[in-house]
Amino acid sequence: WPATLRFPSCCASTAAAATPTQAIPAGTPYPASTAGVPPSPTPAGEIKPDQQILNMAGSDVNTFDPALARDTGTSFVIRQLYSGLVTLDKTLNVVPDLAAKMPDVSEGSTLYTFTLRQGAKFQSGKEITADDFKYSFERATDPKLSSPDGPTALPAANYMTDIVGVQDKLDGKATEVSGVRVKDKYTLELKLIGPRPQFLAKLTYDVFFVVNKDAVEKGFDQVDGSGPFKLLDYKRDQYLKLGRNDNYYLGAPRLSQVNIALGANAANSAVLYDQGKIDLTDIGASADVERALDPGSALNKELVVTPQLNLFYLAFNTRTRPFDDIKVRQAFSLVVDRPRIARAMFENKVKPATGILPPGLPGYTGQPGPLSYDIGKARDLIAQSSYGSPANLPHIILYSTGDPLAGVLQATFKDAFGIDLEVRNYDFREFQSGLNQKQFQMYLYGWNADYPDPENFLRSLLGNSSPFNESGYNSSAFEDLMKQGDEQTDSAKRLSLYAQAEQVALGDAPLLPIYHEISYTLVKPYVKGLDITPAGILTLKDVYILNKP
Repeated sequence: WPATLRFPSCCASTAAAATPTQAIPAGTPYPASTAGVPPSPTPAGEIKPDQQILNMAGSDVNTFDPALARDTGTSFVIRQLYSGLVTLDKTLNVVPDLAAKMPDVSEGSTLYTFTLRQGAKFQSGKEITADDFKYSFERATDPKLSSPDGPTALPAANYMTDIVGVQDKLDGKATEVSGVRVKDKYTLELKLIGPRPQFLAKLTYDVFFVVNKDAVEKGFDQVDGSGPFKLLDYKRDQYLKLGRNDNYYLGAPRLSQVNIALGANAANSAVLYDQGKIDLTDIGASADVERALDPGSALNKELVVTPQLNLFYLAFNTRTRPFDDIKVRQAFSLVVDRPRIARAMFENKVKPATGILPPGLPGYTGQPGPLSYDIGKARDLIAQSSYGSPANLPHIILYSTGDPLAGVLQATFKDAFGIDLEVRNYDFREFQSGLNQKQFQMYLYGWNADYPDPENFLRSLLGNSSPFNESGYNSSAFEDLMKQGDEQTDSAKRLSLYAQAEQVALGDAPLLPIYHEISYTLVKPYVKGLDITPAGILTLKDVYILNKP
């Protein structure tokens, strides 16, 4: 599939599937794990600091503004440039970042008090304070930032509304977020609308990263973040260059520069890897995987494999004909043979999906939804629908970013219903614009975990207030179960309620889960310190080059 989906832009993992997200106990001093600890002294064989250059292939960046990041290629770069209160470590547990310790939680698990690390600075040298976080959160929820798509399209509408006052700010009813309070220079309070066990995991997402007001007012051409790297140069669809941030609060990273090839420069990345022009690349489920999987191949020892926390799906716009009829959505879902797609198109290098949540994610049950492959039942449902016959269906268009699966589905629906479905392929920016306008009848897309919690998949893709719910799904039964899960502090009960919500959605069929990716990444043996998680590469801060030929 296209690398410009919401999937990771480059990498996979040898790590096991993700364990449930855990927060370090309240009040724990930083560091409480190995995440974020400065690397050990320079080992023998490491090349000179000014020659510590990593070359890789990636997908283009749509913004350098963390409040507007919506796709995974952009998010990967944003994480190298900015920091937040907390972050995820290599085992996907929540750990402190710019916070000096995990927050103190009080008032019935609705008040989070963060003590900031003193002396942490933006790249420009300005110290980061609680006022900077308040500014950043209120800026991210400013409806003026959403032009032309409206505040419901802002990532904040999906990730930040647990905080008291955020919805009022998004709605233009308030000039500040009442639930974000500065107690003193290094103390920040966040007041929630109710207990939210997943809140700390949400805080690791881009929209919560801190930005420098002085720099923002000058525009994002010159990024002034607090992450391990700074922006050196960028040419759309050509390349992006990052350099080490000497003001990084954990100490400057070992890599002096990261060069990311984009667009046509990143095409045929396996060839570029063979030629030594890049040091790591995701080869996906391509023909190059067979060569790398061969134990006799020199590439075999450089191959890193892991199931990813993502979902590739076919979505139906429930606000447009004919998919405003549940029976039509169910019928179209019933004729897609997902195991056959995984076998025939991908030679079992992806895992066929039976549900929305990927294996390895907390809350994954493996329980299939009520709709499985059955052409006879699908034809009966069309007959029972408000259209009565496939011949009465309106013209249907399937949108994608050039995925070959679109052509397979076109043939599938022709064989099952005798309809001539049209396929339209857009580049990613045009595709994203169409999604934002909620204009697509039916489309292929993907979602990768922003944080390892089932709420991230279910509410982001299907919640009635989510900017990412392009299908327009709106179910009171689903919303009620999600709300009950949100407020449940017992982890097992919370996940059970989310599982029930997932089954409701699978029956209503606003989208059809098709497969979960298994990533295949080639990494040169001289690339060290690279932690690759089931959510992709989170940071390059500990990477270095050792014994490069």
